[in-house]
Amino acid sequence: MIERYRQEIINKIWSDENKLFLWQKTELAVIKAKANLGQISQEDSDRIHKILIDNPIDITHWKQLEEDLRHDLNAFLEERRRFLPENLKLHLHSDGMTSYDTEEAPFASMLKESISFVIKDFMQLQEILTRMSLEYQHTIMIGRTHGQEAELQTFGKRCLTWLGDLQISFENLQQAIKVLKYSKLSGAIGNYGGLSPKVEKEALTILGFEPFFGATQIMPRELYTPVAGALNQLVLSIDKIAIDIRLGARSGKPIYQEPFGKKQMGSSTMPHKRNTISAEQLRGMARLAKGFSSSLIENIETWEERAIEQSSVERVAWPDLFHVTIHSLKTISRVLNGLVVYPDNMILEIVESRGNYASSKAKEILKKIGLDFGLGTEDAYRILQLAAFNVHEPEEMEKKLRNQSSESFEQSDNLLKIFQTHKRPNPISIQHAIPSGKLRISPELGATESDVRRWNKTLKEIFQNKKNLNKWNEAFMPSYILKDEPLLFKEILGQ
Repeated sequence: MIERYRQEIINKIWSDENKLFLWQKTELAVIKAKANLGQISQEDSDRIHKILIDNPIDITHWKQLEEDLRHDLNAFLEERRRFLPENLKLHLHSDGMTSYDTEEAPFASMLKESISFVIKDFMQLQEILTRMSLEYQHTIMIGRTHGQEAELQTFGKRCLTWLGDLQISFENLQQAIKVLKYSKLSGAIGNYGGLSPKVEKEALTILGFEPFFGATQIMPRELYTPVAGALNQLVLSIDKIAIDIRLGARSGKPIYQEPFGKKQMGSSTMPHKRNTISAEQLRGMARLAKGFSSSLIENIETWEERAIEQSSVERVAWPDLFHVTIHSLKTISRVLNGLVVYPDNMILEIVESRGNYASSKAKEILKKIGLDFGLGTEDAYRILQLAAFNVHEPEEMEKKLRNQSSESFEQSDNLLKIFQTHKRPNPISIQHAIPSGKLRISPELGATESDVRRWNKTLKEIFQNKKNLNKWNEAFMPSYILKDEPLLFKEILGQ
């Protein structure tokens, strides 16, 4: 991974130094297991252990040997055997052990250790979102579906949604890593042509693993692909949050923006820009994660008992997938921890929706109270629909401009000046338009003049009744619309 996205702890875990240390740990576990089972003397086991520990692995020498041998495990064995007397050399990598007998447990150990740092950073992200959910549990905003204004919610609830998505992905990761308790020492084709099942079990117990029955020369990669998939899913869940942040930060009336340093520059050309560079970068991380995960999933395929194509993929894709995952976790945590939230713009969005945020609740109330006045279910829907179109109709000056393109830049100059000084009247809301019976035909809808006259007459009759008007107005109150939202906080946060 390039330095920009590199995580030093992942570099350390997947380094040659750590890999060879773990290979040696496996070899020593096999020797100790044989001593425990009485197959070699305890004295020989202890001597080998002391000699190899007292003489650290020379990485430079190992690399020179690998260049000549073109086999990293054999190069490691030669580097280690040079310190042992002849009578002890035969105990290292003996009894028909194959390369992946030495390598599989270390590989699983590196996966487990890397995941432990993913978990650590996930917990920090979870704390941030929990805090934000509680902090903003009464900060009202417009929800959106299909990019359009939908119903009312709180920003705390949106934070809860982000948290819930992440928790699903994290639970999938926890489920996937259960298989990392298995490994193998069962020989070149997995049928114990080398070490015995007793030695395998004893050695793996020393290393903290259980035997997997059914391996070939290698462990089946079907065991590990769910881990890759879960890491990919976690990065995609993070990107989902980043997309929401990008959408909410668009120019006009942003509802939140990622943190922006006092000396930061948003654009090399346009000084006003406050680009969502961190959130956009997370889209790139998601693409990388999908690529690495896809490559690792393809490692399921191998010729018969063993071929080597999986090796090169794993050397690159696993550490890089962890680099991407942890970088994504740290980046979204930094963005959320410093997120600049604009409750005022959230309120303005609600006001500018002209009551449409409550159209669903208002429709249901109109259906009930309109029943005794001859309004049908579809009438209620069409009335709310027409009112929503009416309140967003342009003024005469705006209509004229919509239907006539500028013929010169000079004309555009003049239009801009006019609109800069033009004061629009207070916009009417569907909350007031419907009870007043002032619906108008819309060229965009199919309601006829007769329909609209009938509706207006009926609406005036309905809302002459103060009780009906009070019920109607209640539908537009956040306390009414959001009365059941606290259940989400209870269920997700246990509040």
